[in-house]
Amino acid sequence: MTGRDDGDWLEFTAELLREPLTELPLDRVTRLLQETFEAPAVGTAELAADGTADGEIYPLDATLEGHREDMLTWSASHAVENPIARYFLATADVRPVQLADVPGRFTDRRVYGEGAALAQACGVAEQLCLPTGGADHPRLLVVGRPEVFSPSELRLADRIWRLVVGLDRQARAYSAALRNASASGRDVASAIRLTPRERSVLGLLAEGLTAGAIARRLNIAERTVHKHLERCYSKLGVADRLTAVLAAQRLGLVAA
Repeated sequence: MTGRDDGDWLEFTAELLREPLTELPLDRVTRLLQETFEAPAVGTAELAADGTADGEIYPLDATLEGHREDMLTWSASHAVENPIARYFLATADVRPVQLADVPGRFTDRRVYGEGAALAQACGVAEQLCLPTGGADHPRLLVVGRPEVFSPSELRLADRIWRLVVGLDRQARAYSAALRNASASGRDVASAIRLTPRERSVLGLLAEGLTAGAIARRLNIAERTVHKHLERCYSKLGVADRLTAVLAAQRLGLVAA
């Protein structure tokens, strides 16, 4: 039995989409993951090309049976030895996976023995990973607890992963839209009540992306993109994508 369900995550996502997010709020996302899977902690790891990782353990007051600092130190220089990370880097499979289901060729204890012992001592021997960021910005959200995750929990994790990936892409797109907008453009966006999602869609439209490409970038349905565009057109007082881009450039909403 999980502590949270789809309804909680849909409500959470709806709340976040009303906010001008420029990055994924890891403290809030990991807290809900922790509650959903009744886990003592959730770790994050942004993997670098040199094999190191920049990460954190949430909640920030999680002691991990007194081994929190040991786990942070180990993860900083040995995260890629974790079988989940090895599997992710070798296969580029970006879907959720739990440690118990990682193929045997990635679970050699000669590589991960020290990490496995530490995870056991921390009470997070079983781990479920939700990758975000894509191949160019790989970041792993790892839910740790003593028990293996059940089939129903894995199905829920897959649905949650889709929402989190969508939120992450939305935040990145909105951040890019803000970087490309002038200071006056940000004021205009506020004045005409463009939402963060509408600004993200408008920014990607200005980059030359089609509605289908925008949908794939933001992990939403193409018909949803068209609805956002219709609202953008209405707020800008235009009737087509070319005029919308020109108007957005004139108002400083996107780079010319």
